Amino acid sequence: MALSTNCWKYLVLTFNALFAMSAVVMFGVSGFLLYRLFVYRHFIGVNVEYPAILLLMMAIITCSVAWIGWRTAKSMHHFHIVLTGVLIFLVVAVQFSCFVWAMVVWDSVDIDIKNSMTSFFDVANEVNNPNSPESIRWDRLHVQKGSVPFSCCGQGPLDAKFKPYTADCSTLYQRGCAKPLHQYTRQQLLMVAMAALISSVLQK
Repeated sequence: MALSTNCWKYLVLTFNALFAMSAVVMFGVSGFLLYRLFVYRHFIGVNVEYPAILLLMMAIITCSVAWIGWRTAKSMHHFHIVLTGVLIFLVVAVQFSCFVWAMVVWDSVDIDIKNSMTSFFDVANEVNNPNSPESIRWDRLHVQKGSVPFSCCGQGPLDAKFKPYTADCSTLYQRGCAKPLHQYTRQQLLMVAMAALISSVLQK
């Protein structure tokens, strides 16, 4: 009987250790994905970041549940064991909900990006200052997404001597940054969704 109890105790301790390790990994993954979305927060809208924020919070909560489970395994009180099981079930359920939420946002992210970019562009136009934070952020977005900033549209020498020219901005801006940003955001959201799904499957 004592041997059976010890085996059960070590089994529970091992499970909680693995549970805590998965939480640490999830904390790092969700934090990294949240950062990649946060970089473009001015253009994608804060709603897009919520699934990643929830996943990061669940990683922290999972560490707490693992600690409770570790303490429970030492005492082996029936009530505490049941409580830990319920908490683990809730963590898994919320993580699966995070997967669903991320996929819903993934499906409608183009609307959020369009609205956010339009609002930000209007603000940048109202400021009408190429050195304002809004204009700098807008230029940086174009550069990071493989396009060109507004500062590239201007006058300059065609050669070193006699032929000045004016850049053809109508040609220069045929490819914008909305589509690359849209693809980038969908990719990050898909990674958030997969991380939440894998975590919920492994932890249940």
